[in-house]
Amino acid sequence: MDLRLDPLQERLRDAVDTVLTRTGEPSAQLATIGVPTLNAPERFGGLALGLTADIVVNERLGFGLEPLGCYRATAFALDLLDSDDIRTEHLSEIVADLHKGLRHAAVIGANGPARVRVTPDGKLWGESEPLPRSTIGLCVVRAGDGSWHLVLPETDTCTVESIEHFGLPASRVRFDGAAAERLPISAARWERALGAARIRQAALLLGIAYRIVDVARTHVNGRIQSGKPLAQRQTVAHRLSALLGEADGWRLVLHKAAWEFDRGERRDTAAVLAVAAEHARLASRTALQLHGVRGMLAHSTAANVYRIAAVESVRLGTPAALWLEAAR
Repeated sequence: MDLRLDPLQERLRDAVDTVLTRTGEPSAQLATIGVPTLNAPERFGGLALGLTADIVVNERLGFGLEPLGCYRATAFALDLLDSDDIRTEHLSEIVADLHKGLRHAAVIGANGPARVRVTPDGKLWGESEPLPRSTIGLCVVRAGDGSWHLVLPETDTCTVESIEHFGLPASRVRFDGAAAERLPISAARWERALGAARIRQAALLLGIAYRIVDVARTHVNGRIQSGKPLAQRQTVAHRLSALLGEADGWRLVLHKAAWEFDRGERRDTAAVLAVAAEHARLASRTALQLHGVRGMLAHSTAANVYRIAAVESVRLGTPAALWLEAAR
C-alpha cells in the first residue's frame, strides 16, 4: 500500500493551511473550502469522502494549533445520526448551518454516560462535561441510564455556558427540562461512529505533536549554552530525533487505520488513539522542558501546546483506559 499523500489529500492539506492564515472564525473559513461538507454522510448532503480525507484536515488543524473540537464533534454527531432508523428530515435547517460553520453539534456523554437524567415524560435534566466552545445547534446525548437522545437546544430549557477548561475556552450545556427525542442508536452504530471519532482525534494529536517538536527543534538550534547550540548536545538531539522517528511511524499507523476503516475492515481504534495521545503528551512535555522557564510563560507556544495536549489527549478516554480496551 502506498502511504504517500494522494493528489486530493495534498490539495486538501494545502487548502487547510491557507485557510488557517486568514483572519475570522476558523469554522466559517473552513466552510469556504467545503469542510465539513466533504466528509459528512451523504444523507446530510455531504460527499462522504471518508477518513482518508478527514485525517488530513485534522492533522493540519493540529499543526496549526487550532484544535477546533466543534468540527470533530459535529462529524461524530452526524455519524451517530446516519441511520435509516432515525428521522432527520426536521434537521435540514440546522444541518445547513453545520455545513456553513455557523452552528455545531455536540456529543454529550461520549466518554461515558453524562450527568443527565431522563424523566418519565422524556425531559432531560442535568449538565454536560466540558465541551469544545461553539454555537451549539444540536446535541446527541447519552443519559445516565445509557439511553440516547436528540436535543435541539431552546433558550428556556437549555443553557450553554462559556467556561475555561485547563486554561482553554470550553462550553457546558445545562438541561432544565429539555425536550428530547429518543434515538435508536445500536451498539454497532455507536462503535462505528466512535471508531471514526477516535481516528480523527488521533490525527489532531499527531499534528499537534509534529508542530511542537518543530518548535522545540527551532529553539534548541538557536539557544546558545556554554558557547554552542543546545541541539549539539547529544541528550537533547537524541530526544528530538526519537520523537521525529516515532512521529513518522505513528503517522503511517494512522493512515493505514483510516484506509482500513474506509474499506469496512475492523481496526483497533482504541490503540491508535492511545499511541497518538501518549506521543502528543511526551512531545509537549519534552518541548516544555527544553524551553526552560520561557516555556512556562502563559503566552509561550510550549505552554499553549501543553494545555491543548492535556485536554485533547483525554477527550475520548485516557490512554490507560484505551489500552485496557485494546487488550480485551
